[in-house]
Amino acid sequence: MKRQDFLRKMRDRRRGGAIEERHPEIRRKVDWRTLRVDLPGADDPLPEAEATAVGLLYRLPGSVRLDATEPCWVRGYRLYETDGQQRAEFQYRPVAPGSEPPPGATALTPGSRWEPRS
Repeated sequence: MKRQDFLRKMRDRRRGGAIEERHPEIRRKVDWRTLRVDLPGADDPLPEAEATAVGLLYRLPGSVRLDATEPCWVRGYRLYETDGQQRAEFQYRPVAPGSEPPPGATALTPGSRWEPRS
């Protein structure tokens, strides 16, 4: 028996001999943007706020703060160190006003402030 015949026979056995209609895989069309920043040290002066697509980002010693100017979702905050430099990383996504965030994400409205929990 050839390999292709064997594989076809096994697929038919798993499907119970019936033809199974196949649908193309539908992937999420979610555009999460990852932002990685260097954080200042405790003795360094605080840098100016940086404008992002969803608001102003403030880099603080050991953390970040996002003041939203557009509706967005935020998730996945991570604080880590590379070669003695402290860095932070999180993801954000601009959204339509009033949309429900997925599990693990925080919804921000214009004028709200986000600071990660340590």
